[in-house]
Amino acid sequence: MKKICLDLSEAKAIGDTLCSTPVLRKLYDSYNSKIVVVTNFPELFKNHPLVEKVYQSSSINRDFINSNFITHNSFYENGQKNSRGIEFKHNRIDIRQYHAIKLGFMLTKDEMLLEYTPDEYEPINKLPEKFVLIHPVQNWPSRTWDAVKWMELTKRLNEQNISVVSIGKDSSEVGFFNVKKPIFNFEIKNGINLMNKTTLNQSWHLINKSMCFITMDSGLLHLAGTTDTDILQLGSSINKEFRAPYRNGSQDYKYHYVGGGCSLFCGSDMKYGVKEWGDIQGVPPLINCLENKPTFECHPSVEQVFNKILEII
Repeated sequence: MKKICLDLSEAKAIGDTLCSTPVLRKLYDSYNSKIVVVTNFPELFKNHPLVEKVYQSSSINRDFINSNFITHNSFYENGQKNSRGIEFKHNRIDIRQYHAIKLGFMLTKDEMLLEYTPDEYEPINKLPEKFVLIHPVQNWPSRTWDAVKWMELTKRLNEQNISVVSIGKDSSEVGFFNVKKPIFNFEIKNGINLMNKTTLNQSWHLINKSMCFITMDSGLLHLAGTTDTDILQLGSSINKEFRAPYRNGSQDYKYHYVGGGCSLFCGSDMKYGVKEWGDIQGVPPLINCLENKPTFECHPSVEQVFNKILEII
């Protein structure tokens, strides 16, 4: 029998790609064979015990793949309508199930664990022995915490003699929508600023070593789900159940969600995407989410996040 290939070429973000690993394991269990992976992020799979070989999407010969492997394509047509006019809506489907649905099945909660195998830890100069790790990066507007809030949170933690380490990288998401994701780069008096300075492997070890990790809905949220650390996710318009990591068969294990005054989760609620002519859109207009509120209130305050951190650590 030909070898099995999981083609993830259309997954353009690290988090979306990492969320394919439950499907990878499902294919391995089904075929009883290691899997060849085609991806934009080979570093996610290079140490995976169920992967035979990893190919970079941009350099692979498609004719070679199609001729030599049984290929399963996942995450395709993101943000597009199929021949029947159906759009698979990224913000309204559990991101792990998105991969599975594209291959024609669903995952049970016991099959939703993400997997990443890091390289050995390389010591980082001046890294505090104990620290809170933050991920202050701009994302989609509905899931971006303002830079001033990140700075205020860091200041308040430092005043409590709690060291803070920041990680993140300037990036962009290219696909149906193009989104720039620059870092919020600021000085940390008690701790260390590692913005644009860490590899994916170093980020994993920093998350795993931290007392807790603070992030929004991001690729590093999913990477954190492969560690044993406490995760604090900042509120957004997407239902947390579609993004929260599964560990020990549960979404509650060392996972904490801090939302704001609004819990509509309008980004994941179908009614906020229905337009007058009956078309159900993938991303609702912000005005439809407000429901006469003066501001977009799904983001938490600094006080809420600060208090939750103290409770965790």
